[in-house]
Amino acid sequence: MNTLLNNYTKIFISLIISFLLFILVFKFQTQYNQQLNQKIKISAETLYTDQNKILDDVKQIVLTGNHQEISSLENELEKMSHIESAEIYFSVNGEVSLSYYEFEPVVRVFNSENQSYYLDSNCKRIPLSEKYTADLLLFTGYTENIKDHLILNLAKKINSNKFLSNQVSEVFVNESSEAFFIPVIGSHKIKLGSLNNLEFKIKKMMTFYDKIIPKNGWEKYSEINLEYQNQIICLKND
Repeated sequence: MNTLLNNYTKIFISLIISFLLFILVFKFQTQYNQQLNQKIKISAETLYTDQNKILDDVKQIVLTGNHQEISSLENELEKMSHIESAEIYFSVNGEVSLSYYEFEPVVRVFNSENQSYYLDSNCKRIPLSEKYTADLLLFTGYTENIKDHLILNLAKKINSNKFLSNQVSEVFVNESSEAFFIPVIGSHKIKLGSLNNLEFKIKKMMTFYDKIIPKNGWEKYSEINLEYQNQIICLKND
């Protein structure tokens, strides 16, 4: 009986010691990670990328002390679909500084099969991110029929105009590659047709909102056609 009791006592003591060792190791590892994190300074406004994954990669460089891996990691970061440029360097006090810049999307594009991507200011296609969804002007419909640089050009014109950026929420492209503005206010749509002569078409659109809407209200027209030179064709609602 005493032998059995002694065995149980030994097992119990072993479990207590194992538990205490686990607590000590966990505490040490936590403190070590905190100290390691303090040595790594990341300067970036992260919206689309997983900064924790980047931090883990930088930690490996710190742990191995292999500074030659810096340029390799910089190249790997710049290959990531949402990062435009990256720079990593060691300071004299042993800290690691990392700065990177993400591509800044200008417009979100959906094609007729509901596939979607962003375009940045250099017309680079940027895939969507599970981490963040940008609130941008939308191009929808048969956008595959229009070249990206034409989409970007129109998006920039809309975004640079305070009134248009607030009034136009979407540009729809039909099967004939004709573009339509879908406004935020009003039941009408605005037909641009092709994406040529945009300056004149946008000027006519502003004339419509400045001169015609104040007289006739927001709900009188179903479609505003800006295709034709020196004309604004307004189709009335039934």
